Amino acid sequence: MGDLALAMILRAKVQKKFESGFALDVEKEFGPGFHVLFGASGSGKTTLLDCVAGLTKPDNGRIVLEERTLFDTLTNVDEPTYRRRVGYVLQGQALFPHLTVRDNICFGLGDKGDQDAIVEAITRSMEIEGLEDRRPAKLSAGQRQRVALARSLVANPHLLLMDEPLAALDANTKSTIIDVLLRWNEERQVPILYVTHDREEAYSLGERLIVMEEGKIIATGDPQQVLTSPARHSIAQLAGFENLLECEIMSEHPDQGT
Repeated sequence: MGDLALAMILRAKVQKKFESGFALDVEKEFGPGFHVLFGASGSGKTTLLDCVAGLTKPDNGRIVLEERTLFDTLTNVDEPTYRRRVGYVLQGQALFPHLTVRDNICFGLGDKGDQDAIVEAITRSMEIEGLEDRRPAKLSAGQRQRVALARSLVANPHLLLMDEPLAALDANTKSTIIDVLLRWNEERQVPILYVTHDREEAYSLGERLIVMEEGKIIATGDPQQVLTSPARHSIAQLAGFENLLECEIMSEHPDQGT
C-alpha cells in the first residue's frame, strides 16, 4: 500500500466559539498511534476532528502535520480538506449507494497507479474480498463499515480520523475491525484520533486516552489508569462507577497506591 512507517506527528491548537455558547479550546500533540477521544455527547470530540479535517474553520489556532502547516490564523493558511491527506471514517459510512464496493474504494484513489492491484490488496486486508461488485445495500453493516474504512485507508492518509466508526456493530464485527486497524497502525505509524463512547473500545485500542468535557481536555493517559482511578466526578461517571461517595482527603500516599 506504499508509504509505510511514516511516523507522523500532529500538533493542534484550536479555538472555536459557537452561537450556542459552546467553545472548543484544545492544544495537544498527537504522535503516531491511537489517541482515543472519550467523553459525553457535546464535549467537543467531533468538533475537534472537523477542525483538523478542514470541515470546520477554527477562530484561532494552528494545525501542523509533521512539517506541513494545514491551518494557521497568523499566516492565513487554510489548506482545503482534499489536500490535507487526512482520512475520515464516519459512523454513518457515507458510501455512495449507486457505486459498487470497488468504485467506492477507487473514489479515494483518484488517478493513482494500478487500481486493480490496490483494490485487491485493501479488500484482502479488510477481509471483504469477493464483494467488489456489490452495492452498499447488499452488504451487512459490518461489511459497509469495512468498505468505508478501506476507502479512507487506500489513499495512504498521513492522519486518520474516526468518529464512532464501530457504533451499532456486534461484538464479533467490532473485534475483527479493531484487529485490522491495529495491524494497519503497526505498519503505518500515523496519528489516529478515534472518537468513542464505548469503554471496551477504549481499552481494546488502549494506547492513549484523552477525556474531553465542555470543549476542553480534562484528562490524558493510559486508559486503564484514567478510567480505573478517575480524578474527577465526571470521569468516574464515564468510566461506569455507580457508587460515588463524598469524602475529605486527609493524606495521600501515591507510592503506596493510597
